[in-house]
Amino acid sequence: MRFNVILCLKDVVLDIEPGIVQLGEDSTLRCSYDLEDAPLYCVKWYRGRHEFYRYTPKEHPSTKIFPFSGVHVDLKQSNEKQVVLREVGFSLSGKFTCEVTTDGPLFLTSAVSKEMLVVVLPNHHPTLNTDKSFYDIGDVLRANCSSPPSRPAATLTFILNNIVVCEKCVTHKHAAQELWWSDLSLELPLFPSHFNNGRLTLKCVAEIGGNLYKKDVQISLYNVKDPVPARGEPQNLNRELGSLVEAFLDFDCNEAFKVALTETIEP
Repeated sequence: MRFNVILCLKDVVLDIEPGIVQLGEDSTLRCSYDLEDAPLYCVKWYRGRHEFYRYTPKEHPSTKIFPFSGVHVDLKQSNEKQVVLREVGFSLSGKFTCEVTTDGPLFLTSAVSKEMLVVVLPNHHPTLNTDKSFYDIGDVLRANCSSPPSRPAATLTFILNNIVVCEKCVTHKHAAQELWWSDLSLELPLFPSHFNNGRLTLKCVAEIGGNLYKKDVQISLYNVKDPVPARGEPQNLNRELGSLVEAFLDFDCNEAFKVALTETIEP
């Protein structure tokens, strides 16, 4: 009895490290696969539909590069399992594909794709400004938050006393040298529910890609009038301290010394 052994190409996996890469940095594309003892014919790499790198073990040299704008392959670090890209640019954001083919007679082929994102992160925290520092019930809180240039543009959110208040905010995005900076404006009529013991804490949060970048800035704003203390609390600590100071200043130290001395020397 004879058995035919069927070889299979399987477990083709593509990893991009890092998948989100800063402009000008390097990225490594790794392609792992299981040939099940079948000989390898070639591994092809694509950016979109354009092939830029090929590894063919039976050819000499075994590696071949196809020109593609923005792709700089490090030949010394690249082989049948990985491709190292140097100084990536914005044009490389998009889909990369690893295509593996076994040698004859079967010539099995399997391909897998993954996305790369090239970014520029803001170089400092967002900036937050308000039209004034003191507010009362019925006033309109006007604020502006802006994030430094980045790519993609940062998403901005206003939070007032731990409550998001940006449902009707207007976001503007401006282009500058292939980067984008975000600007968010807020106009909010203030009600008693907005105040927390007479205070307003306004925060602006800037985010890019979830955990990729998240920074915030906050400022404390106050009511025009001091908050009314709860029952049982000191009505005005400054006033009590002032009374103690006045009592001390009215106290005649010399006269007190004379009285104490007289009481001491009397028989």
